[in-house]
Amino acid sequence: MNNLKKITLTKGLCVALLASIFFLAVIPTTQAKPLRCEMEVYFQFDFGGPNNNPIWVGYIHGDLEGEMTFWVSGPDPPKDVGYNSENFISDWNVHFFTEDWEIVTPYGTIRGIDKGCTVAANWKFRMNAEVTYADGIYGYLVGHQVHMNGQIDWALLLASGPVNIN
Repeated sequence: MNNLKKITLTKGLCVALLASIFFLAVIPTTQAKPLRCEMEVYFQFDFGGPNNNPIWVGYIHGDLEGEMTFWVSGPDPPKDVGYNSENFISDWNVHFFTEDWEIVTPYGTIRGIDKGCTVAANWKFRMNAEVTYADGIYGYLVGHQVHMNGQIDWALLLASGPVNIN
């Protein structure tokens, strides 16, 4: 009977240990819920140049609240479809781009790099990104994937659409 108690106690401890491991494995997944936001950024005519001025500056709202900024970082040379170096804007069908971006909130800063394209026929854009730096309460986001898409309204010099950090 003494051996039976030892076996039962051992089984009970194994079950408790496995339950604890499962519980601890679930906690980080629960905390890292996707962030869903909307951006509204405005075109800057003086982008690039020796001062590396941003191309888009504006705001992000939703699960993140703060300022959002984009800087052109490539590709160089351009890989646009229909590209004519003499008349850049009107001659391409699809514009490919690479950008560095930053979101600054009261609770931390998030930075990353994206690659995407804009279709000249309808001025829709789509890009995929990765978080390369994050601090404050967002430090856990480094390495997370980011997806952005939306519409450019050149009458308002505005690009807007959803930003999803998974």
